Amino acid sequence: MSGTDPVAPDFIAGYGPLPADFNAWVQAPFTFLTSKVVFRAQMQGGTSLSAGSTQVYWDTILEDPYGGWSAGAGTWTCPAGCSGWYEVTMSAWTANPGVTTDVAESILYLNGSIYSEMSASWGVDGHATGTSGSVPVSLYGGQDSISGWIYSSAAVSTPTVNGQWPTIEVVWISL
Repeated sequence: MSGTDPVAPDFIAGYGPLPADFNAWVQAPFTFLTSKVVFRAQMQGGTSLSAGSTQVYWDTILEDPYGGWSAGAGTWTCPAGCSGWYEVTMSAWTANPGVTTDVAESILYLNGSIYSEMSASWGVDGHATGTSGSVPVSLYGGQDSISGWIYSSAAVSTPTVNGQWPTIEVVWISL
């Protein structure tokens, strides 16, 4: 798997393509389309959130076939040659939502600037339970990086219970 965009074949005048040429032209696009760029991660260990925005350093990487995750920076960089549109889905939850009046919000950063804020969803008890949302993002391969942040209106922590962990998923959708 090369991690590059499929290349359109060139037909040069006076050149008769060989069967091996056709194989290369078909296999590269099929490999790219069947192994779409994807990044999936979770925060299983929990982290303390102060009031305000906190960057999430995902502690469990579920899928990153192109190796774009940088644990030290807390960012995922779109692989070189894989420019296109990506669907980014992120969820942010806080521990004990029924006990606090905390408002949680997922914030997606693109190259260090806020790209999208996904506002709180409210539970039946009137307290914020967290948020989850998706947004399309155009990423330029080898240059654009994204990071997930959680805004919390109070000092709380993220859950350590399976099914409530903050998550992020980045999936290639088109050129």
